[in-house]
Amino acid sequence: MSMSRQADAIIPAAVDDSPVRPSSARWPALDGMRGMMTVGVFVAHVSYQWLPGAILFMDAFFMMSSFFITRLLLKDWHRSGRIHFAAFYVRRLRRLYPALLAMVAPIALFAWLWLGHGLDRMLNVAGTIFYFGNWLRALEIPHEKYLGHTWSLSIEEQYYLLWPALFGLGLAWTSRAQRAINLRFWVPALAAVVVVSMVWRTWLATHGASWERMYNGTDMRLDSLALGALLALTFDTRIVQSACAWLARPWLVWLMTGLMLAGAFHVNVFIPKWYAWQQPVFVLLSLALIMSFLKTPTGWGLRFAFQNPVSLYLGAICYGLYLWHYPLIWICYAVFELTVWQTLFICAPLALGLASLSYFLLELPALHGSRGSAK
Repeated sequence: MSMSRQADAIIPAAVDDSPVRPSSARWPALDGMRGMMTVGVFVAHVSYQWLPGAILFMDAFFMMSSFFITRLLLKDWHRSGRIHFAAFYVRRLRRLYPALLAMVAPIALFAWLWLGHGLDRMLNVAGTIFYFGNWLRALEIPHEKYLGHTWSLSIEEQYYLLWPALFGLGLAWTSRAQRAINLRFWVPALAAVVVVSMVWRTWLATHGASWERMYNGTDMRLDSLALGALLALTFDTRIVQSACAWLARPWLVWLMTGLMLAGAFHVNVFIPKWYAWQQPVFVLLSLALIMSFLKTPTGWGLRFAFQNPVSLYLGAICYGLYLWHYPLIWICYAVFELTVWQTLFICAPLALGLASLSYFLLELPALHGSRGSAK
């Protein structure tokens, strides 16, 4: 099948994703995957000695986020021949901002009233709500650390700000028909971004860049984001469908899962070799694992591991769980000086409870309210 015919095979019905739980309708295994990875990040923040390489899960999160967002943009394009930028950005704000502010406001108030932080010590709050917190960390600008986990949200929002505009311009320029996707342009263009990003990261790692710069810079995550977009654009082509089916064989899924877990237990993000050559390997492994999960693999205990009610629920509330877990852990350690196990047993139920409240009281209402604006 030619590239143009493959592009024509991408039809609107194939991109009917939910803005809040994009995997739930068609890819439930991805919800379970996200839920389990969020637990991994939580465990790492309680004690990096337990799971020092949990950062590799973040590349998978970036890739999934890019995949889902690009599918939503494709859905808009296929329906009307254009991308409705205002509706997209309003939907993103309604999806993400209420839950974010519900976390930031009480934590900032706690820092002000309990810790005595004035406006001069609220740069981290500004970096969180205006999504530049990752650059505070990357450039080692002095700031308070209790919202440090929002570096990843900053990268995603910077991506959400730029990618729809670039994608819309590219579609208008390259599409020969109103709803055809020119894969001959997009595949090499996004592949070039992946390669350049990996080469740039390797160059910085071997030329003395700090681990903070390597860990937090937006440009350090462009390969994951570009791969997610590339997968979204090519997902309905015959070659990618065949690759996903091949990767979804149970023994191979468990092998890739095991390799990811081995990396999470052993990699060291404070040394250059992680960024120079190890991270690209795990980025590509994340891509392969996500592709396999897009076929919702079963057998060999996969359904039990990734589609059980607990993992699916954790996947549903993973945004709120990610928002709340880190400041709670920081308060336990920095303010009350609790032990690791005390922190674990206090923060786990608190984070789950607050994430559940966030999901049912803020995120779901925002979802129902945004559907009308998205049409």
